[in-house]
Amino acid sequence: MTGPRASWRDFWRAAPGKRFALRYERLHRSGGGSVVASVLRWIAGIVLVILGIIFMPLPGPGFVPVLAGFALLAGESLRVATWLDRAETRVRSWLHRRR
Repeated sequence: MTGPRASWRDFWRAAPGKRFALRYERLHRSGGGSVVASVLRWIAGIVLVILGIIFMPLPGPGFVPVLAGFALLAGESLRVATWLDRAETRVRSWLHRRR
């Protein structure tokens, strides 16, 4: 099964600390779609990150659009994917120590 739903299901099943890089590799191994789709993912990712930062001081989960934006950008940039994988392992480690 291919498509967005299967792609995200594979993303969540991947090992923490490797999810974003694996998603990047899967997108680019399969051709990554058209140039238009790639540009739209970049634009949507940047817009979500900026909106999330703007809404961060307001009540509500401002970090959610930031995370979604970075996840879109990670599909287009191996550097962002690697950074998010490292951040995920650090946050998980920190949360585990807090428990």
